[in-house]
Amino acid sequence: MPKDNIDHEIVISVKNLKRDFKVGQNTIKALRDINLEIDSTDFAVIFGPSGCGKSTLLNIILGIDEPTSGEVKVRTTNLFSLSEDERASFRARKIGMIHQMPYWVKSLNVLENIALPLVIRGLDSKSATARACETMEDIGIGDLTKQIPTQLSGGQQQKASFARAIATNPWIIMADEPTGNLDSKSSDEIMKLMADLNHQQKRTIILVTHNEQYWNAGNRRIEMKDGEIIKDTKHKDG
Repeated sequence: MPKDNIDHEIVISVKNLKRDFKVGQNTIKALRDINLEIDSTDFAVIFGPSGCGKSTLLNIILGIDEPTSGEVKVRTTNLFSLSEDERASFRARKIGMIHQMPYWVKSLNVLENIALPLVIRGLDSKSATARACETMEDIGIGDLTKQIPTQLSGGQQQKASFARAIATNPWIIMADEPTGNLDSKSSDEIMKLMADLNHQQKRTIILVTHNEQYWNAGNRRIEMKDGEIIKDTKHKDG
């Protein structure tokens, strides 16, 4: 997989971030004054109970949801100084996303689904297909190119989703409960792929998980409760 020369630096900066939701006459404070910096070398694991705000935080860092107040910068770009369309374009170019349930274009095979984001970014079809094929080979699913994604096992689908996320050579990989629907063997394989990407390709990883087995999977452990970060520990070298 291609890679850039990424220096050791702050790639995500979150300052005084708040997110409120109106439910009837009530205000739900989903995020309460979050301050966070993610380093380029980090494999950060964000965990906490359901409703603690971890997925809301991830969606704001992605630029999908907007904060009530506060600032999010990805390197030098202030996300919320951009329009919604500009944020979508920035996200497509700089961030790879892995969801708990992969989304597929059902009329396309696995290779075509992985190549699609590259075509959307302007790569010609031949180059996009070659890049997608190379990425699939790199992570050991080169034999699945002609398969229909929805006919694959959960573990195979998540590996294909991983390939799609990294094929565009993003700065950052964000994963929201990527092992939530997988058996332990498939889960361990996905976690190894993320660890290898962080160590070997020097990509920044942000993982949201409720699975305590993986709370120490990276070099950074961030615990949330009631919309706040209550503990942030670098517990080993990444």
